[in-house]
Amino acid sequence: MTYGKKDLPFPYCQDFSGIVTRVKGVRESTRAALVNSPKVASYLKAGANLVEQNLGAKDSVVPAGDGGRKPYWSGLRFLTERALSREMENLEPPFLRQKGDGPYRATWASHDDYLNDLLTFLFHAMNYDPQYGADLETRGDWLISTEPDFADALDRASYHELQAICRMPLFRLQLIMVATADRNDGIHDAIANNYAGALGPWTKIYEATIAARGYQLRKGITIEQFANILAAITEGFAVHHLGDPHAGIIGDDHTRDNLIGMAVLAVMNSYLEPAGESSGRTLREEFERLAPRPRPAEHASDDSGD
Repeated sequence: MTYGKKDLPFPYCQDFSGIVTRVKGVRESTRAALVNSPKVASYLKAGANLVEQNLGAKDSVVPAGDGGRKPYWSGLRFLTERALSREMENLEPPFLRQKGDGPYRATWASHDDYLNDLLTFLFHAMNYDPQYGADLETRGDWLISTEPDFADALDRASYHELQAICRMPLFRLQLIMVATADRNDGIHDAIANNYAGALGPWTKIYEATIAARGYQLRKGITIEQFANILAAITEGFAVHHLGDPHAGIIGDDHTRDNLIGMAVLAVMNSYLEPAGESSGRTLREEFERLAPRPRPAEHASDDSGD
């Protein structure tokens, strides 16, 4: 049976124009057809499989290295041409199986070109939801209405959000690429696209939550800034938790030793006001207004006799 592009699962059935940009071909029409071919989609799937196998949270058996072959990009040594060829030979339909490196070399002029296209694809917003999982809707529901205690809802949602991010191979890949992004400026654009896919849904959830819970943002902050602050807190704790799972970032459940919940609650308490009761002050102005006045310095007596 012959499969076409439309037979592939999401997101491989999507239009890759503007995402895959480095395939070979003298004519523009040839390159355009190749970009949206099952062949290119299959190579992207093979690369995505290798990322999942090597960076996924679950234990997996990773094939041995390629015996002294030059590693491509720091942290991506598992994405060699040989490993990719092995993975292509084992793809399941509707993806194409390819043997040897001939089809690969006929598609990309260099391995770096392939890696650039693969990373641009992986970091595209279309790839965020499949890895992130449909539980986002559940966590959003906890915040908006289904959890009567708002503080408990924040604890619960932030706890499960941290766990969801730590399970994502895409998040681990992002950490690697951020550390080496100066090698390729295109990675900055790819990661920015990934953030757009991540922050867009949460921005809408925060807007709905603030309204449903009877709050409003205080003066001096936008909903986009609010979402970015909470994302930075979550990612920072996720990095710490991945590096040291015993650091006490979260406990056995969301009600115990939940540092991320404490941080999120602090942000909410700082930037939210009851709807219709605006103080008219920014957080900085409010902080300065309530800050204790410094006491006069107590000078030691001068016994020098001067």
